[in-house]
Amino acid sequence: MAPEIPYVGEVPIVPNVRPVLVVAGSDFDMGYLHYHQIVQVFGPFFLRRIIQEEYSEEQREALKAYQWHLRRYTPELIDYIKGMAAGARDAGVPLSYNDVLADLTGNRIFPEAPEGSEEEALESDCSGFAAWGSATKDGSLVCGGSGDHDLLKNYRPEYTIIHFPETGNNFICSPPTGGACHPGMNNRGVAFVHHGCTGYLGAESEPEDREWGYGVPKLLGYLHTLRWADSAKGAMEVMLSMSNDIGGLGGIWADVNGYAFDIENRENPRCIRRPGDHAEVDFIYSTNNLFSEELSHAQRPPPEGNVFVPHAGWLGTGKTVSAVARNLQLWNMLHHYHGEVDVEFAKMMFRFPGEQPSYPTLEEAEEAYYPTKGAGWHQKISTLENAMVGVLKPDNGDDGDYYVSHGSPARFTSPLVPGGHYYRVAPTYSFFKLKLASSPRKVTEAARRQAQLDQYYANVELRQLDYWDPPYVRLDKIFDEAAVEWQKGEFYKTHALETAGNESVFHWGRAIRAYTRCQALASQVYNALVPPPDSPEDLGLNPWMYWSKE
Repeated sequence: MAPEIPYVGEVPIVPNVRPVLVVAGSDFDMGYLHYHQIVQVFGPFFLRRIIQEEYSEEQREALKAYQWHLRRYTPELIDYIKGMAAGARDAGVPLSYNDVLADLTGNRIFPEAPEGSEEEALESDCSGFAAWGSATKDGSLVCGGSGDHDLLKNYRPEYTIIHFPETGNNFICSPPTGGACHPGMNNRGVAFVHHGCTGYLGAESEPEDREWGYGVPKLLGYLHTLRWADSAKGAMEVMLSMSNDIGGLGGIWADVNGYAFDIENRENPRCIRRPGDHAEVDFIYSTNNLFSEELSHAQRPPPEGNVFVPHAGWLGTGKTVSAVARNLQLWNMLHHYHGEVDVEFAKMMFRFPGEQPSYPTLEEAEEAYYPTKGAGWHQKISTLENAMVGVLKPDNGDDGDYYVSHGSPARFTSPLVPGGHYYRVAPTYSFFKLKLASSPRKVTEAARRQAQLDQYYANVELRQLDYWDPPYVRLDKIFDEAAVEWQKGEFYKTHALETAGNESVFHWGRAIRAYTRCQALASQVYNALVPPPDSPEDLGLNPWMYWSKE
């Protein structure tokens, strides 16, 4: 069967709508479904790349060490990994258990520090926030998070995945954003918003001072925590109880009861930032720099030292420059529009465009960026580096909503940093909606209903154009593409009802992918004719920066 994503010759092309995978059943079955669907959707190319013909004795010992930590802290993932290898093999990619384990752990060997430059050791640029209580319109928890990097970074497939385990919580997340899977949420109303800066202290230290060693890798630790945590406080306990190989297990977590935190550093010293520490009222946010006073020396400060910027954290070198600008946007949005946050407001925040650098040319702007610490740059959380944007409204039950934009939802925005601008193929600039319902069938039914509504409203607007109106032909073609996806969804839904076991789950996954593509394409048509809000004014609120003029 041909891959679902487009190829040009032998080159895989990033799809314009993020694929959704569904896994259910035992730990082995979920792993099997996971990697079998990777091949179904993306083709064999991505998994063939991780096949390793031989392992040295040193590598085998390293894998045994990792397996020891997984068996101790995340024992269910041993069978999950075995299922991954089996699913890939049955899909035609001869992966071994060692291949999968080596890939998930980075095939790292300690006690030597990981090889690679400082930049390679750091996280991607990402942004995230959570708001609840008095900060939101109805008191509900609303979260937003972006993974900022090239969508084909290191040629790893990007997708959203929904887990329905036999034990533990149902949950949804989006690997590999942020080097892990944020944003994510489970059906107990717990949200993993953003990786924050957890692990940056180690990443920025001198190699001989690093305390990295064998432990639970980030992705696996987050999958385990989303599955088992019944509250944000429980997530903190799980996070801090696990060993961690190169840091990174931590980040921002929140729950529907208003408990939230950001683990900025796990140990030496342990620093947990909480709402209110920097005047936040019922909200918290983070980008890629640190706030904690104890960590003021971290991230390799310049000769003059790091400088603390109120509501934005420590400004020094590297990623802290854009982080400060993005933190200030998050603070101003969540503080000055306090009580106005809902899903549409969160989407607007990621459409609110960054401004182009104030230089005659981009070349001049990039040359000046680091020496001037970003002077003349005006970064926002919406950038041309957005690989995935997620907006969440979690629920303690089966009514949590998860909105996905593959790439930036802003039709016009700016580079994030020098070189931080990527251009998608046929972007839709739209969100699709998933509901974390109680079963694959219920998720499919909700996606189907939303696709039906999105087609209706797009059709109402489109048919007001005449054939000779310039936008009509192009938009009608996109609408037809949405209609094709609808029919594909109907086809696979029928097959899912007629089959059982893993075969049925495969068909539910295909149906969900079709319905979410339908949603995104239909919304693209609608948004072209009825532009969505991309500023506070579009939501009937005071204009941006109104407070600076008072």
